[in-house]
Amino acid sequence: MKKTLVLVLLLAIAVCFGGSAFAQATTSGKVTVLFADPNDFVVELDTNGRCGSAYFHIQRANANFKEMTAVALTAFTTGKTITFFVASCNSNRNIISHGYVSR
Repeated sequence: MKKTLVLVLLLAIAVCFGGSAFAQATTSGKVTVLFADPNDFVVELDTNGRCGSAYFHIQRANANFKEMTAVALTAFTTGKTITFFVASCNSNRNIISHGYVSR
């Protein structure tokens, strides 16, 4: 009973303060196009993300901007699969927090 009450209270607090109650979604695919936008570095994959489009934005304000750009360039030049962690949506665009390249 106490555990259930604590979980309900924590969920209520998260909802009241605008926090999201879901984990970040992942999307994997091959890079088809790279865009050097003034505000973001945009990667187009051959797969749509949870926000509905194939566009994934690496925001310049992110602490890992240079590293994520390097990961995207590596995936593009080597033809490897990239996996993005989608933190939020801006309309149908996927805003990512981090990711990795794999075989």
